[in-house]
Amino acid sequence: MARATKKPNVQDILRLDAIAKNLKIKSRFEDSTFTADVKAACLARVAPVVKKLLPCTGEEIALGLGESLCLTFEEVHGPHDVVKLEDHYLKGKKEIGFAQLRDELENPGVDALLFQRMHAKAGDPDTWVAVLNLQESGSKAYWNRFHELSHRIAEPPQKILPLRRHQFEATNPVEALMDSVAAEMAFYEPVFRPLVADFARTNRLSFEVIDQIRLQYAPTASLLSTMKAIVRYWPRAAASLTAEFRGRLNSPGGDMALRVSSQGHNDYANLKGLKFFPNMRAPIGSPIHQAFVSGEQQNAVENLGNWETSSGKSLAAITVFTSACLINGRVYAVLSM
Repeated sequence: MARATKKPNVQDILRLDAIAKNLKIKSRFEDSTFTADVKAACLARVAPVVKKLLPCTGEEIALGLGESLCLTFEEVHGPHDVVKLEDHYLKGKKEIGFAQLRDELENPGVDALLFQRMHAKAGDPDTWVAVLNLQESGSKAYWNRFHELSHRIAEPPQKILPLRRHQFEATNPVEALMDSVAAEMAFYEPVFRPLVADFARTNRLSFEVIDQIRLQYAPTASLLSTMKAIVRYWPRAAASLTAEFRGRLNSPGGDMALRVSSQGHNDYANLKGLKFFPNMRAPIGSPIHQAFVSGEQQNAVENLGNWETSSGKSLAAITVFTSACLINGRVYAVLSM
């Protein structure tokens, strides 16, 4: 379930206004079209670069965009990587901003640091350095590359600031905007939609198919981000869910059950009535519940009319194909018609 973004503070407003000016768009952050205008402007800048890369994968798009923007990606998996980066940039290239690297990365909430080198020469491939913090998990590496690319494309140069810290802040209006742009670039529609359509011609939507598409397009992408993107472009009604054992929304410790959260659906799902009530329980007969109990992937046909709330409401009585798997105590599921 998506979180609402908080009201922009003064610094947020200044950054959002700077983004509009940098991208040469007329709308402002208060306007209903602002997010769409920002995404369209960023994609317009990306399109000529990607066109030169065709045919390409998502991984190649990230590297190609980085090269065009003179942005180098560095990954930190542990303390040894911090030492290497300090030796290379702080000691070797006298970039004083990297003196803050160690302290910044001690905060596990910091997903990435974007450095603008003060001593770079025109055209240096590492004029900008995005340091990805993967010490907790490498699963976000792919997404974070595009998140940093989004900042680089949308925001003007930092000028006197040697670095900008990017933390996971789902409710921050600037970070939420950059995530919207990243979603468009990470699974670039002109390349990704045809790939999904090819698989959909001869396959039902299952996690075997999701993984095949992921391995072909972006092996380092996470399961969740790939699942959401495939559902979006699936040429038939489709929706994605996650499910966890928890209580009611208004009473977290009460009425514990396997409850679902919507992760997205496509336009076809709206037309067919493929939608779910927030935090509703997955019935025992659903492949989602069976995956949670067995720990094994489940693929089966089910009727959503069997899904009922505690107040007696039920979903539309439509037949769907459900694919579900359990990962680290959470069930991931895709349902399609």
